[in-house]
Amino acid sequence: MRSSTGTRSGERMITLSWTRQVNTAGETGKPATTRGQLWRVLLHKAEHPVGYVPAITSCRILERYGDGFLREATRGDRTLVQRVTPDETSGRITFRHTDASDLHTITNQIGEDAHGNLTLTLSITLTDAPSEAVLGQNSYLRELDTDFAATLDAMTAVLRRNAVSASDALRH
Repeated sequence: MRSSTGTRSGERMITLSWTRQVNTAGETGKPATTRGQLWRVLLHKAEHPVGYVPAITSCRILERYGDGFLREATRGDRTLVQRVTPDETSGRITFRHTDASDLHTITNQIGEDAHGNLTLTLSITLTDAPSEAVLGQNSYLRELDTDFAATLDAMTAVLRRNAVSASDALRH
């Protein structure tokens, strides 16, 4: 599991991610899964998660868009409404929660490990309230958050200043 904290419009959001190799060492004699095959299966999972995601017991597509769809999924006693956006070029499917969930986004990302083997990374980004609770309970993460938030503020100020200066210089 990997963790990171970030801000969106002043909010603190924590992202957790887990990566697994798609083709494991013990699968000799079986053809390796290709990127294209994995992408097609991920698209199917996005539309029909029952059978792929143990916690989801039902799902229906509410609306389709040019770049994705809106789905309603039942997880336990909760109904989740998610805007699903597949991006084949980047190998990423983003599930953005449109309801009052503790999750802001879920991402499925196809990648490769250091040896060129296909990987799948599942990431979740918590909304502000659960992120604040985690930071409040963990002094190490709180210190990291404070340090990197200040770093980002300083970097942003310099980037803005330099961007304006560069823009002014280009006009002359």
